[in-house]
Amino acid sequence: DAQLRADNARLAEAVAAEHVFGPRVATAVDATHRSMGAVQKATLEHVFAMRAILRPDQAAKFDAALDRTLTDESK
Repeated sequence: DAQLRADNARLAEAVAAEHVFGPRVATAVDATHRSMGAVQKATLEHVFAMRAILRPDQAAKFDAALDRTLTDESK
């Protein structure tokens, strides 16, 4: 989270400096996307670690809830 906040701050600085989609903005966007991906990967690792300790009936409910969360178009 701290890395993502720092990347977003650098993105804000780049936008303020360039005022166009220039090289600094593009680099900052790429860094932000890498950080967001890392957070998502860590979250999924945690989700799968939780699932691993569930009973089969619990895992089925967990899977259904996860599917609903990932495919809910109202969010």
